[in-house]
Amino acid sequence: MAITYTTSGTAVFTESFSLDLYAGSPTGDGEWLAGGASPASKANIYYPGTLGQFEPRQTDGTTTTGLKLVCGKFTTVLADDETLTVGGDASKIVAVLVGATSVANAGVDLKNITDGVAQFTVVGAPGTNVTAWLIVA
Repeated sequence: MAITYTTSGTAVFTESFSLDLYAGSPTGDGEWLAGGASPASKANIYYPGTLGQFEPRQTDGTTTTGLKLVCGKFTTVLADDETLTVGGDASKIVAVLVGATSVANAGVDLKNITDGVAQFTVVGAPGTNVTAWLIVA
């Protein structure tokens, strides 16, 4: 499966490549250390018994996704306040670095990242092929 990219408007993000960072889990995602079946209650963690309780897991029972570095570009023009959401092999955007535009008096900046979704501020008409580097999990 691959990473999917969805925008809130008409912009299209096309991935050029992605690299696994092997850097662990995102900051604040320590729940994977809490145990598999019931991390909130460790009363049932005992041995002998099943070893499934000792597997690193998140509260929803899935393994923690590692970080990836993604390079890509917006092949169509971004609108102001447009958002980018990831799916598939990634569940959230952790960081974004936006490249420059060659159009005078125009630009694209990261406005914020809320709940793993990146939102952009667009000034003027920056054109197409604005490069972005993402760290996703």
